[in-house]
Amino acid sequence: MLRRIVFSSRSIGAGGLSTVSLAHILGAAERNNRRDQITGGMVLHGDRILHAMEGPALEIGRAMARIHADPRHTEVQVLVDQTVAVRALAEPMRLCDDPEAFLAGLNVRTLDEVTAEAAQAELDRRLAA
Repeated sequence: MLRRIVFSSRSIGAGGLSTVSLAHILGAAERNNRRDQITGGMVLHGDRILHAMEGPALEIGRAMARIHADPRHTEVQVLVDQTVAVRALAEPMRLCDDPEAFLAGLNVRTLDEVTAEAAQAELDRRLAA
């Protein structure tokens, strides 16, 4: 069985979000996720991140411990934490290239408004596609 977590956080803490810091975050996430057999997706909008991860339960737990300890993530809020039989995400780390369209598809204006139900529905839609 696999574990799925969807969480939101305030991005990069007091340091601000720059292209360089984003590249470091995505590079480290992809490297760690490949090593740990985790797949994931990330949406950035304003100073918020919405992140979904799927993989072995132990490895997802370790990844979340790293995220909680990382000063670049603040206000971490878990929306979904469940066991799943099939992955909805196929890549080690995918960055959403159109966050405005993502938000419009969920009928919300900001990532703060994304609910657990909306996040789960989006992942279910990916599975059905």
